[in-house]
Amino acid sequence: MTLREAVIQAWMELGMSRETAELRAKFSDGLMPDAAALTESSVKPDCGQQFIKELKMIFRQMEANPKAVQAAVRIKMEKRAKMN
Repeated sequence: MTLREAVIQAWMELGMSRETAELRAKFSDGLMPDAAALTESSVKPDCGQQFIKELKMIFRQMEANPKAVQAAVRIKMEKRAKMN
């Protein structure tokens, strides 16, 4: 299982459709292109379910505080815009 597959699986376990989870993963790649290569990294075989569980906890925290997530995304976009 790759990091990308784990992220998609975590979103799906939280009730998101596979299509929406894949779109969200692509969106993340666009916001953080430097991290996109890491999404193909393998998750240790024995740690997959634990990793998905932790991702779900992080995603729940992000959903509980959307303004903080929006602020972080805005800061990242501003930095990228200055670089271009």
